[in-house]
Amino acid sequence: MKGNSRRLLPLVLGALLALIQAGCASGATATTAASDRADDAAIAADFLNQRSNVEVTADGVVVGLFPDRSSSTGTHEQFIIRLTSQNMTVEIEHNISIARRVPVKEGDDVVVHGEYIWNAQGGLIHFTHHDPQGTHENGYIIDHGQTYD
Repeated sequence: MKGNSRRLLPLVLGALLALIQAGCASGATATTAASDRADDAAIAADFLNQRSNVEVTADGVVVGLFPDRSSSTGTHEQFIIRLTSQNMTVEIEHNISIARRVPVKEGDDVVVHGEYIWNAQGGLIHFTHHDPQGTHENGYIIDHGQTYD
């Protein structure tokens, strides 16, 4: 059995290397995979139908930054994104009392997963971080290939 394992190891390693190289050649990244899951059209529908408390994944460009806001639930980093495939903006509220600050700048392409809350300005997405109590789906923000959760 040991002899067979020694002969298989180079084959397995070669196959693994080929898969990794194919992924790199295709430009596959964590951001690309997350963008494929983004559903900006669903967010636009949530806005039109005034739906709230909906888990969403958005793909957008940062178009505005706001000062941090403190509330009873912690300090929130706030910024606005324009959805990539829809002509609308959404506010992002990221709780930096729970998660790391995202070093976003205007013009950054980001992917945001969290809970959508309707408002007349386009809505907002919060819970963009892990939930320490385990009562809510974990969210995240991807900026420059780095995931903040």
